[in-house]
Amino acid sequence: MIRNYFKIAWRNIRANKLLTVLNIVGLGIGLCVCIILFASVSKEFSFDRMYANSEDIYRVNMQTSEEYNYETWATMPNAVGPALASDIPQVKSMTRLIKDDFGATASLKIGDENFSEKKLYLADSTVFEFFDFQFTEGSKKDAFSQPNAIVISESSRKRLFGENSAYGKMIIVNNRDTLHVSGVYQDLPENSVVDCNMVYNIMDSWMGKNVYWSNASYETYVQLQPNAAVAEVQKQATDLIDKYVDKDGQYFTKFTLQPLTKIHLYSKDIREGYSSRLGNIGTIKSLLFLAILVLLIACINYMNLATAHSQKRSKGIGMNKVLGATKGHMQALFYTETGILVFIAVLLGYAVSFLVLPIFQRVLGTPLNYSDLYTTTLLGGLLVIGILVTIIAGSYPAISMSSISPLVLVNKSKDKNLVVNIIRKGLVVFQFSASIILIIAVIVIYQQMNFIQNKDIGYNPNGLIAVSVKSEQSKEQVQYVMQELENKAAVKNISLVQSVPGENESGRSVYKLSTDTEGLPVSTNRTEGNIVETMQLKLLAGQQLPKHIAQGDSTCYTLINEKVMNYLGFKSPQDAVGKYINTEFNDKSIVSGVVKDFNYNSLKENIGGYMYYKMEGGPEAVRTLLIRYNTANIAGFMQQLQQTVQKDLPNTAFDYQFLNRHVANLYVSEQRAAKAATVFTLLAILIACLGLFGLAAFTAEQRVKEIGVRKVLGASVTGVVSLLTKDFLKLVFIALALATPIAWWIMHEWLLDFVYRTHIHWWVFIVAGLVAIGIALLTISFQAIKAAIANPVKSLRTE
Repeated sequence: MIRNYFKIAWRNIRANKLLTVLNIVGLGIGLCVCIILFASVSKEFSFDRMYANSEDIYRVNMQTSEEYNYETWATMPNAVGPALASDIPQVKSMTRLIKDDFGATASLKIGDENFSEKKLYLADSTVFEFFDFQFTEGSKKDAFSQPNAIVISESSRKRLFGENSAYGKMIIVNNRDTLHVSGVYQDLPENSVVDCNMVYNIMDSWMGKNVYWSNASYETYVQLQPNAAVAEVQKQATDLIDKYVDKDGQYFTKFTLQPLTKIHLYSKDIREGYSSRLGNIGTIKSLLFLAILVLLIACINYMNLATAHSQKRSKGIGMNKVLGATKGHMQALFYTETGILVFIAVLLGYAVSFLVLPIFQRVLGTPLNYSDLYTTTLLGGLLVIGILVTIIAGSYPAISMSSISPLVLVNKSKDKNLVVNIIRKGLVVFQFSASIILIIAVIVIYQQMNFIQNKDIGYNPNGLIAVSVKSEQSKEQVQYVMQELENKAAVKNISLVQSVPGENESGRSVYKLSTDTEGLPVSTNRTEGNIVETMQLKLLAGQQLPKHIAQGDSTCYTLINEKVMNYLGFKSPQDAVGKYINTEFNDKSIVSGVVKDFNYNSLKENIGGYMYYKMEGGPEAVRTLLIRYNTANIAGFMQQLQQTVQKDLPNTAFDYQFLNRHVANLYVSEQRAAKAATVFTLLAILIACLGLFGLAAFTAEQRVKEIGVRKVLGASVTGVVSLLTKDFLKLVFIALALATPIAWWIMHEWLLDFVYRTHIHWWVFIVAGLVAIGIALLTISFQAIKAAIANPVKSLRTE
């Protein structure tokens, strides 16, 4: 019996080549998308699960007070970790992580060569146990047994030392610390949130030796005892705030424990973490939804094409029933046909997924490898997907076509099953509604990206480059570099700053009164040079920071933005200039000027308080040159710049970044969303068009004699084409009406993530509708024109 099912099913598949090709291609595309996205999602959910004690490891997060808008931070004071380990019995051990120089790129010197490193961390020695470091040189036990030791990853060893052993070699960090390599470890897995390339002992630095509850710059991880009560540990951790911190210093109010395995996907609203490998569970859900949508459209194609073909197969089904076949037999036959087609589509989709993996990797931003496509999890999931697709795609044809009555053999009239027609039209409407929603989504996303790129953010990042000078030997050495660069024709302005906007500023507060304990949080950025002209800030009142400060002058000169001015109660920028304000620097801080608010962070965030300052012996180092250039020969200018820096700062690696790229990097996830939405939209439209093409072909075939009669009676080609297309276009118009409010709601919610955003204009829906109608017309017109220009003699020959 089963063998006969396969024989008959295979015969039917071969007899309808166009139908077979359309179904296999549509299902194959849908399955290919699912395969790659399943691999991507599996990779995302695999983060940090490889560690032996991952189920007991938690990152400690900190909730700030009202002063800091009740934000949750991933960093905290360095005293928190030791206090948790000593005061809470259920905490087995702890480790702290902090990037060197609070996240600034480190400059390394090895022999006569300079290198830059973005992932140099300080940590407690327990970090090697927490994250299962596997040493290839040295051992985790002895890694920090000697002072001034550093361990490096295998890839860093090859970059710094080639194929030679690194053990015992010297590395000078930031022209400040001379460290010896005490170990080399295998690169941490790419699905690990801890991404350090190098680690040295935090206890060799003031960052570990000086324990304090003020500066919140340290990530802290704890390993709990097996079966520990997490809620109880969180309460005990929070109680430590009152135990160790005075009320006036409590700018944080609560500690929470975040499971290690959830950090990667559930840190969207957590600030200040160091990892460069954070995902977003919302993105994962969106990708899964899109994958299911594309596959569902492919399944609908199959249903529509199979039922549209039922007219041809109705007599065969009726004959089988007359000869004794039951409804169950016919359903089994149709499921067998579907299963064979799905099996072929699975093979096709799986093969194609290897070819398009690099493309999807760039679109999704997930570090996928070919090995991820043949894991046991993926192959098992593929089997389940294949079975589900067979059941879903085959269900409607099996149920509807197996219900065809044997009376069709004696009834030559068309089997006008109203319910079947309504369902088929409803499925077409669903396909095009989904496609139109995706088209609208793509347009709105690109609108927002264009809005971001063209919005005046308060300063001009174009033509601005930041060069690290943090390993200078003296202040005079940097001043000499600045003077030499100022003499170059391509350089317009130059300033020495602590940090580029939004990257490594310091966090402080300003106060309305000197007796206040709560103030306005501000980002402070020490600077020397003409920062207003270099950044092209809008100076509302006052003047630049002074070029020179007299020896012994303890005044802190500040440039404040409007946010700070308004908080302090000044009526106008002019009113603020020359006034003394209360800052954490000293009691002699004066406002030199007021600049217009500018977006130093992404447009997803409100503008906060910002202050550039200059003072004698300021607490922060100025380690970055901001250079505004004016030349079309960027390559030549960069070569000159590199030569100058390397000549005058021989201990500094030439590390730079263009500010416009820095701003663009703030929206990497949105750029990927735009690419992903575009790809999925094109695939959804392609699959929907395959189905529409097939339906148009079968409609033309069913009405071939009617078309012949109309042509004999004088109908034009245009009239016949209009006859065949108008029914389909009605469905597209219905789809547009249904899709419009849904798409508006979805994209309105998406735009709410941005504080500064574009509006959804009415013409977006018109464009989406016209695109959908145009695509439908192009798809249908081929078959319609083919039928319209056919010789009516051939179609009427049998009458």
